[in-house]
Amino acid sequence: MASRKKGKDEISLEDAYALTTPEQNKTLYDKWAPTYDAEFVADDYVYPRIVAEYLATLIEDDEQLSVCDIGCGTGAIGEHFARLRPLCEIEGVDISPQMIAQASTKMRDDGTPVYKEFHEINLAKPIYFAQSIYDFMVSAGTFTLGHLGASDMLAISRVLKPLGIACVGINKQHFEQHGFRPVIAEAVEERFITQPEYVEVDIYGPSSEHHGDKAIIAVFGRPSLQND
Repeated sequence: MASRKKGKDEISLEDAYALTTPEQNKTLYDKWAPTYDAEFVADDYVYPRIVAEYLATLIEDDEQLSVCDIGCGTGAIGEHFARLRPLCEIEGVDISPQMIAQASTKMRDDGTPVYKEFHEINLAKPIYFAQSIYDFMVSAGTFTLGHLGASDMLAISRVLKPLGIACVGINKQHFEQHGFRPVIAEAVEERFITQPEYVEVDIYGPSSEHHGDKAIIAVFGRPSLQND
């Protein structure tokens, strides 16, 4: 099945990959927010579901744990994850207030909001609102071309409690071309994080024109004695 063609006024994946500053990210995603689910997520963007399902394998059905969704966008990860682990509380973080507004409309099966709270922040800057308070952090689509890099990922992981776990999707091309491996290796050596486990997954399903693009899910922990 061929992917639906992009209309002349629609924002594309290429537009997102071409971003170079946080201000450009905010402007683009504020504009894209009202149509993001219909134009992009619905076009066989399977990545958030896959990451949410992987995160769920790390948590027991009856556990009531806190999750921070980094770059939550319109709430695709949260929506999937809330169905799988309904007892967990999810908070969303994003630079775009309009994307957050869309995510705030997502509801659980019991009629309550998917997200407990939102934080509108620039993730390229130090995070002060949430040091060492979450059991898990999750992300899909934030660590990619035109967005955040390896050092940003490590800095953001400070939101995790001691022994907290990150389940982070990273665009494979971005991972290979922008220094994730050596930065992560240094962080492991310094005992800032544990040695990650890596799983390669699809970003898009077969009906998308971008089918074949891959991501790496990195799962790592924060040590009990944190070396910040």
